Formats: sequence, structure tokens, C-alpha cells
Amino acid sequence: MARNVRKGKPERTMKSKSKALKGGWREQWRYSWLNALADMLRQPLATFLTIMVIAISLALPSLCYVVWKNVSQAASQWYPAPQLTVYLDKSLDEQGGQNVVNQLQALDGIEHVNYLSRDQAMSEFRSWSGFSTALDMLEENPLPAVAIITPKINFEGSDVLATLRDRVSQVGGIEEVRMDDSWFSRLAALTRLVGQVASVIGILMIVSLFLVIGNSVRLNIFARRDTINVMKLIGATDGFIMRPFLNGGIVLGALGAIISLIMTSLLVWQLSGVVAQVASVFGTQFRIEGLLWEETLLILLLSAIVGWVAAWLATIQHLRHFTPE
Repeated sequence: MARNVRKGKPERTMKSKSKALKGGWREQWRYSWLNALADMLRQPLATFLTIMVIAISLALPSLCYVVWKNVSQAASQWYPAPQLTVYLDKSLDEQGGQNVVNQLQALDGIEHVNYLSRDQAMSEFRSWSGFSTALDMLEENPLPAVAIITPKINFEGSDVLATLRDRVSQVGGIEEVRMDDSWFSRLAALTRLVGQVASVIGILMIVSLFLVIGNSVRLNIFARRDTINVMKLIGATDGFIMRPFLNGGIVLGALGAIISLIMTSLLVWQLSGVVAQVASVFGTQFRIEGLLWEETLLILLLSAIVGWVAAWLATIQHLRHFTPE
């Protein structure tokens, strides 16, 4: 009697597999997902540790991306627009200087041109330099007329500003063009550096995601090698055998992504108060922006796809070693 009880569960399992083999795509789809979840629940501790490793691997590049995005926004918000200072030829009269300004305003990429005549430039220099007595001793005004150009460019890419400088220098009547972009270039380079670091970390974490999910699927395959041999004997195709492992890779990737998004949101929430205090010290306001729902969905889909691909590579590699006996 006890022997019949022990045989009941294997018989029911084989009947469900045989039913899935003979059934339609709905039955096979249902079997593959239930089998994938059963494999994960069969070893809850190992599954939990795998999901946490995936979550940490995804949380680090997600947090780096949030840092890069907020650094870019803060830089564009706090840093003033770079300018081009144009020194006109001293031989130009007032009308000639105005003609040069009109030509500059007609160029593409220029938002505003602030023109200072030679007399206005001398007046401003006299007011803040403190050399008014010495300047009165000069026979003529040594300062040229100046045009200060505010370009129409975004924060990224000081090469756009350099191109505009070259075009401005080709206008007749201009003696020299100086680009006031020292801090602009440094801040843009720092922002690019943060973005590149985030990209490298993201690539490394995706590779680790491949390895973790692939190793987990490989262990599940070896744990079920007897079942796989039996399924091959009763006529199961490789695609039918692979589906539970592929679904398991999707579930591992998706659950790891969900936990990583929760961890990232908690870290952003924790840093929001500190950043707000630092911003208030500098007399400004800045709020950390977390991941948008589009970015959240992208991370979730990317993690699920990576999980599926990693499971497929591991399954197709190890399934070749199983031959029905």
C-alpha cells in the first residue's frame, strides 16, 4: 500500500508532462510557466540569493545613471551660458561697428549680441578699474569696440561653440575673438566623465547578469538531468524542454530588476534631503530626479531580455550533453 503511495506523485508528474506534450500551445505555455516557478520555489534560498545578486548588479548602474542625469541638469541650471567676446578693429567708426554687429546677429546659432562702443568700453573700464586719473593722461582711447555674443547652444558640447567662434572670426572688421568657456569646458568634461563611468559600469553589470542567470539555469539543468532524459525518451522536443528554463531566466531578470528599482528609489529618496540642504547653503533649490516611468520600464524589459538570452545560451549549450538512455 505504501509502495503505491510513493509511486503516485511520479505518475502524476509524468501524466502532466505527457498531457502538456499532447496538448495545444496553451497547455504547453501553462506547463512551462508552472514548471519554471516550481523550480524556483524548490530551492527558495538559492533563488533569493540569485535575485538579490541580480538586483545589486542592476542597482549600481541605475544609480550611476541617476547621478549622471542630475549632474547634467544641475550643470545646465547653475552654469551661465558661455559667451564669445569679439574685439572690433579700432579703425572702424560707429557706423562700421554697428554694421559688424548686424552681420553677427544674422549668423545662425547666435541668440543675442551686446555691443559696446569704444567710448562705452572706456567708461566701463574707468568705473571699475580705479585708474581714471591715469586714463585721463592718454591722448586717445586705446580700447576697441566690443561685441559680447550669447550663443544658442545646449550645455553639452563645447565643440559647437568653437565652430561658432570660427564662423564669427570670418566676419570682416573683427580683430580678435575670445571664447569664454574655461569653466564651461571643464564642467562639460566632468559630465561626460560621469556618463562614461556609468556606461562602463552598466556594461560590466550586464555581463555579470549574464553569468549569474546562466549559472543558475545551468545548476537547474543538472538538477533535472534525469527528468530531461525521460522527457527525451517520451518524445519531447528541445524547445519544449527549454521553455521552463527560458521562463525562469525571464522571471529571475524581472524580479531582480523590480528589487533594484526599489533599492534605487530608496537611495534617491535618502539623498534628496541631503542634496536639498546643500543646495540651500548655496542659496538655490535643487531636487534630485529619480527614474522616470519610461526608464523604469526600459530597465525592466532589458533585464527580462538579458535573463532570457542568458538562459537560452546556458540551456542550448548543456542540452546537447543529454542523450536519451
